[in-house]
Amino acid sequence: MRMLRTACTAVAIALAVPVTLPSGSLSAQGRSLLTPPPMDGGPGHNVYTASCAECHSGERAVRAPGLTTLGTMTPRAVLSALEDGRMRRHGEDLTPEERRAVAEWLTGEPLVETRLPSSAFCASAPLEEGVVHWSGWGGGTGETGFVDAARAGLTAADLPNLELAWAFGFPDASQVRSKPAVIDNRIIVGSAYGEVYSIDLETGCVHWVFSADAAVRGAIAIGDGPEGTQAAFFADFATNVYAIDAVSGELRWRASAGTHSDHVVTGSVAVHDGRVFVPLSSMEILTAGDPTYECCTSAGGVVAFSAATGDEAWEFTTIPEERRHVGENEAGARIMAPSGAPVWSSPTVDASRGLLYIGTGENYTRPTTGTSDALIALDMTTGEAVWTFQGREDDAWNMSCLSPRFQNCPAPTGPDHDFGMAPIIVTMEDGSQLLLAGQKSGMVWALDPDSGGELVWARRVGRGSSLGGIHWGLTSDGRRAYVPNVDNPFAIISDPRSGASTQMNAEDPPTPGVYALELAGGEVLWHVPPDLSVCEGRAGCMPFFSAAPTAIEGAVLAGSLDGHLRAYSTEDGSVLWDVDTAREFETVNGVPGRGGALDGPGPVVARGYVLVNSGYDLFSQMPGNLLLAYRLRP
Repeated sequence: MRMLRTACTAVAIALAVPVTLPSGSLSAQGRSLLTPPPMDGGPGHNVYTASCAECHSGERAVRAPGLTTLGTMTPRAVLSALEDGRMRRHGEDLTPEERRAVAEWLTGEPLVETRLPSSAFCASAPLEEGVVHWSGWGGGTGETGFVDAARAGLTAADLPNLELAWAFGFPDASQVRSKPAVIDNRIIVGSAYGEVYSIDLETGCVHWVFSADAAVRGAIAIGDGPEGTQAAFFADFATNVYAIDAVSGELRWRASAGTHSDHVVTGSVAVHDGRVFVPLSSMEILTAGDPTYECCTSAGGVVAFSAATGDEAWEFTTIPEERRHVGENEAGARIMAPSGAPVWSSPTVDASRGLLYIGTGENYTRPTTGTSDALIALDMTTGEAVWTFQGREDDAWNMSCLSPRFQNCPAPTGPDHDFGMAPIIVTMEDGSQLLLAGQKSGMVWALDPDSGGELVWARRVGRGSSLGGIHWGLTSDGRRAYVPNVDNPFAIISDPRSGASTQMNAEDPPTPGVYALELAGGEVLWHVPPDLSVCEGRAGCMPFFSAAPTAIEGAVLAGSLDGHLRAYSTEDGSVLWDVDTAREFETVNGVPGRGGALDGPGPVVARGYVLVNSGYDLFSQMPGNLLLAYRLRP
């Protein structure tokens, strides 16, 4: 076997908490997991020992998922991570046979791709009127995640009367992170292996399936496509951009957004006025863990395409400067800079001002730039930057900083305080507007969009960490902002070299929970801490709020890493509805189904339904493979 990279880059970012499942516990697909895989000296074990054990043994500073946690994944999930996912750089050093062998050895199962049975498909039925009820990351204007009663089809008073309508199981998956669009009585949603499904809202049966080349992680956006048709727009992890017919699922056009070998799309596309805006992030943050790698040369950005043809209109890069050689690491590899500032989240359209807002991540090397950990306003027509607000200066970090070697870790080490969420445009009761964004530092920022992004107020709600603070988003109904703060104590770490905390306000205790802030000045109106008792005796359970929330009239719906979806009163934070999704479900499509952690996108509320993903196995959280639909009892 060839000598492989042994830098500690993992299927999950290395802040993961090791999880040990008890005997007899069930994985995402209902498999019984009794013990870790046998150390049998077979091909899969040999690949693991040579290529994976340094990071996944749990004995290093990098706390990547251990053997038992990896065993909760499906063989297809492990193989996908090695071929076109987070571990693709390591997978390139393995033969197809070696990748398959380690996937089967880790999971204890043969690699078999599950096919949907014929009973999962609907009889042919036309769309009604082409009415879009939910599109994109934040659901529409301002991307606030707020749904009024007319669009939602329900209010806070209806929530206690919701019941499960159906559960859809994604084959072979251990996480679900694509956010559905709702058009008429159909849902369009992506999956971990690139399948995009059109699912009947009322019954959960499948109208059609489209196959993309890689995982579809972001939301599906609906807009005007070629020749006046309605199209579903999305990008896959490999930066391919698609327009498919929203009725038939037929491909209309396809383009490529990435310009660097490590470019990926982790956010959602935005569609407006004949343009599709695609965010670019980068897995070079993981590749940097290789001590022999020349780190780093990628930058984040946005690429705009014609919605009608797929032709590129413009490209914006967060770091336009040429990379230059600034030194060598201890292994003799060159250090290049400036780099990083990826766009992990989704662009936000400000139609009235002709602007597109993005949030960026940290630099990967030093010197740092003024565009990292920042909110940037772009001209939608030209792609030129109009203004920039930086939430944290001098933040340089990559995965090497969690390795025992640190060769490519910039010194001093930054805290990794991205803007991981899409900014939102809030129209307050007096008609004025704020641009709101939460940061992984635990800060919420309110900017004036009419004054070049001038700061109006700032409020700290958490201690902050590499996994949040505010991780995936916040929401607002125009009266208040509702903010989930993770403050997962397992993710608040110290610099392994010095022992000093890399987090802001390190002396403060974590303050996780859901917060309500008044909009005029950001004062905290109420705070609901997590219910720690929910996770007692529950393997992989973490009672923290990382997922983006969704607001309706009178309630904010927030999913938790403990698997619960809860609705809180917007007035006082009291719990109006609580459902546990981290359990086995009978699915309408015949796929074994189990829920898990709720992370990533917030619930979709439309036409009287609440749609929520359940299952997120990154960072050693509870895996799952479900889309759940709740509706009012008849």
